[in-house]
Amino acid sequence: MAKKVRTKSLFPSTPKEQIRQLVEWMSNGVYEKEQIIAMALLCAVAGENMFLLGPPGTAKSMVASRLKMVFKDGKSFDYLMSRFSTPDEIFGPISISRLKNDDRYERLTAGYLPEADVVFLDEIWKAGPSIQNTLLTVINEHIFHNGGQIMHTPMKVLIAASNELPAKDEGLEALWDRFLVRMVSNCIECDASFFKMIKGAGGDMSELAESLYITDELYSDWQNESKQVGVHDSVINAIKNIRKILAALEKRTAISFDIIYLTVAGAKRTD
Repeated sequence: MAKKVRTKSLFPSTPKEQIRQLVEWMSNGVYEKEQIIAMALLCAVAGENMFLLGPPGTAKSMVASRLKMVFKDGKSFDYLMSRFSTPDEIFGPISISRLKNDDRYERLTAGYLPEADVVFLDEIWKAGPSIQNTLLTVINEHIFHNGGQIMHTPMKVLIAASNELPAKDEGLEALWDRFLVRMVSNCIECDASFFKMIKGAGGDMSELAESLYITDELYSDWQNESKQVGVHDSVINAIKNIRKILAALEKRTAISFDIIYLTVAGAKRTD
């Protein structure tokens, strides 16, 4: 009797299997970034945003590029920020014809951030205040004010990156707070992975199977199902303990600063 040969199905049997295959496909040729890629996909499904900290050349932009490819007909927008960046470069240029003919101040948003599903902004802390203030509303409420028109953006996730943390006392706290997930993207540490990259052993990217694409309908179903996930009491208790520890640490830090200030002030009066 001939033995049956078990073949690997191209059609995922469960959402868990589909996600596993998607992460595996997105990680092809990208070494030691499987966890970051999986978290990026989770952020997109959960509607959260992600910040990646790491030096140049650690595949931060590639994570966003691969993520865009798993969404059916997905649109992406990526930009390298600098202190000279203008809102026109991020949100679209002003429509001269509408301003001239209809006296309406509107932007042409096609191909820019307001119409993208996956957004990647590199060196985000270098953006000017006008860009940052607009991003706060876009990130938090998924709303973009285009002249007198209110646009609901389709953005599923915004992945920001930088090789440094936001500087203190520069008004970046609100923007920093919008990124619930923050991860470090390091250089390749394992020698075996490094030599595989040098040799190009990862192989070429295969075309994603049609059955694995995340459609708008599937994305909506996953989001609705995610809202039914409960939080166990043990998790809530752990969060309570962390909040208490952080509050106590902040109080001790404030007292330490007060002691230093009083010591310095007393020394000056003595002199």
